[in-house]
Amino acid sequence: MSLLTKCLVGFTLLLSTTAVACSASVVAPAAPSARSVECLGTTLRNDDDVAAYAHCRSVHGDLRITNADLIDLSALAGLQSVSGSLVVSGNSKLVSLAGLKGLKRAGAVEISNNRVLSGYFGLLPQLSKVDQQLVLRKNRGLSERDVRKLLERVEQSAASSTLVAQRDLQASQN
Repeated sequence: MSLLTKCLVGFTLLLSTTAVACSASVVAPAAPSARSVECLGTTLRNDDDVAAYAHCRSVHGDLRITNADLIDLSALAGLQSVSGSLVVSGNSKLVSLAGLKGLKRAGAVEISNNRVLSGYFGLLPQLSKVDQQLVLRKNRGLSERDVRKLLERVEQSAASSTLVAQRDLQASQN
């Protein structure tokens, strides 16, 4: 082989190795930046989706975490507000909402049909304002105490919101 051919082969191998390394799927979430970043509403269903929103401080629109294969939402720890609805529904493996510990405000909140969800690590501990409805329904792992603490802490704009949440609390206990 000529020197030029050897160089071309070596360069081609280097490029192909770099391309494979750069195209690999990244599972670990990116570190949140200090800047406030607004992201568009979406549906999160897997770890890659959640990692893509790790830098978000606010979501404009609805944020849905539905029928996902997620256990952990810790990549969303920097999220502080959702202008639309936060919907966490139908997640058979989701154990905790501790990853949403920084959420302070949402347009509406619906947490329903999450079989193993527990409030052990805190049920949205910073959430203090919900503009519309706060709905908790059929989350077997949430205790009445966890739900009541959330209802007492959250300020709601619509008077009917508290009634909806209380009625759903009673239904979830049956």
